Amino acid sequence: MKYLIRLNPKALNPLTGKINAKRLWEVEQCQSKDSEKVIWHCADVRIGSTPMREFFVLAKPGEKPFELTVFGICYRGADDAIVIDERKGHDVQ
Repeated sequence: MKYLIRLNPKALNPLTGKINAKRLWEVEQCQSKDSEKVIWHCADVRIGSTPMREFFVLAKPGEKPFELTVFGICYRGADDAIVIDERKGHDVQ
């Protein structure tokens, strides 16, 4: 499966200026012939055992916001984090 990971733009409350940490990340499962598009929100995302914060890069003014594309299998970890297990050697489109 193909997944897009990005910061959730709705995690920031514009009135209070506070961030909802439980909805910080947005993980989108892209539509394919076998499954539909699904979006999850969570506080923590890992690619294998590497936390998402290791991949995150703050966008410069005028650039497109950070988004990471990952191919693999997605599941909820025991700590309620979304984990994407990258599968090597499989051609997923």
